[in-house]
Amino acid sequence: MKTWKRLVTGLLSLTLAASLTGTALAAETAKTTEETSKTAAAETAKPAGPFSQWFPRFEVNPEDPTASEAVLAKMGTAIQQTKTVGGETLTLNGAVWDGGLVQLSLTAKSPSLPKVVDNYTWLNSDGCTARMPEEQWKAYVENKVERETAGEKLSKEERDQRLQSLMERAQMQLDPNLSVVSREGNTVRLAATMILDDYLEKPELTLRIENVEITGQAMEQPGTRSGEYVLKGPFEFTFTLDNMLPSMNYQGDVKMTFDKIPVRITAVSVSPKQITVGYTLDTNDPAVERKLSAYVKGIWTKDGKYVDCAGSFGIRGMLISGDGKPMTGDWNRSFPYPIDPAAVTAVDISGTRVELGKLNLATT
Repeated sequence: MKTWKRLVTGLLSLTLAASLTGTALAAETAKTTEETSKTAAAETAKPAGPFSQWFPRFEVNPEDPTASEAVLAKMGTAIQQTKTVGGETLTLNGAVWDGGLVQLSLTAKSPSLPKVVDNYTWLNSDGCTARMPEEQWKAYVENKVERETAGEKLSKEERDQRLQSLMERAQMQLDPNLSVVSREGNTVRLAATMILDDYLEKPELTLRIENVEITGQAMEQPGTRSGEYVLKGPFEFTFTLDNMLPSMNYQGDVKMTFDKIPVRITAVSVSPKQITVGYTLDTNDPAVERKLSAYVKGIWTKDGKYVDCAGSFGIRGMLISGDGKPMTGDWNRSFPYPIDPAAVTAVDISGTRVELGKLNLATT
């Protein structure tokens, strides 16, 4: 279960459905000199507040660090709880929640930290759990079933069976995965990631962290001994996620042409971290899709500014149905720093501006 969850967490940003019968991924990582200089500027930008300091992996807008802090604050909860057990001290700084993923910032201090622990160290967090009160978990599952079966013609018995099946899986899907962000002396900054959809407002969680050890499952460092404890604990924190910044999801049918190939833009999803554009080709010939070299280059925001995303990680996924139906695919591109989804007004696809206002904003 834990191994599967680690894989799911690592692949969340790929936005590819498991039902794909054929998939093509093309990482687009080309960087111009200008983009490289922008990256260097971002690395030297100073955080404007606590959330930017707690979550350095989100980067900071070098032109406006306060804007990055404001976005994180909209999705953030300051927790600042500290527990000490057996000479080890662990502080849960805060959380950010985008409606699908919760990220936690922690600071650990211990005189017995293994010398090899740094940001390249892989951790085994099988002993770590997260749980809601039972009544909240029941409401969470009920809302999940209601939303995910909307439009389906299910009988009461079928709906009840699905509800019971999810309830019986307990809450293991919430369990966090830990990673090392940085280390300075006897202090280690940790990140914990949890899958949590926006089926419940202000959920209460109890996080338990214990027996965090170095794992030998992947790319072990020279001198690393699998099984060495980074933290033994146990530490337990109870907190409520006060804020959440959900994705903005659009649907429609906007006709475009790229590389002389007709394309229909059918969906756009904007999260604080990335944008995903869904498209359809009115053909099932893979050769046509292979000629399509379009990709997401950037976005425009309400204030008229253009955000260049070409230097950020991007992927492309394609579905070949094999039954005569049109091919569908996704263009996915990360943002260079956190952006409020509601502020995004248009997307740049290979130099062509696509207005999100031409699509319909989906409601849940």
